[in-house]
Amino acid sequence: MTHTTHSADKLHEALALLNEAAKEKREEVQRLIAEKYTDLTSVLGDAAQASGHWLKKEGNLVADTAKEAASTADESVRKHPRYYIGGAAAVALILGLLLLLGRKR
Repeated sequence: MTHTTHSADKLHEALALLNEAAKEKREEVQRLIAEKYTDLTSVLGDAAQASGHWLKKEGNLVADTAKEAASTADESVRKHPRYYIGGAAAVALILGLLLLLGRKR
């Protein structure tokens, strides 16, 4: 019986050591994850800030280009309105014919 008791004590001792090692590893893993999470958060924050500046710059460029295009188109329509009226009429006629032909089938 002493042999069984001695084996059980050894088993409990080994399990206690394993538990302690697991707790230490768990704390170490949690610390590493916290450090990496902080690093990742910092990198993502920097990337978001940089992309925000880039998007703002590109958005302003697109808006300026659109304003220039609208101004140029307005100027052109005011100088030559008959071309644009004729073009709109031709497009409307073609669409009307396509709709009429599609309806007959």
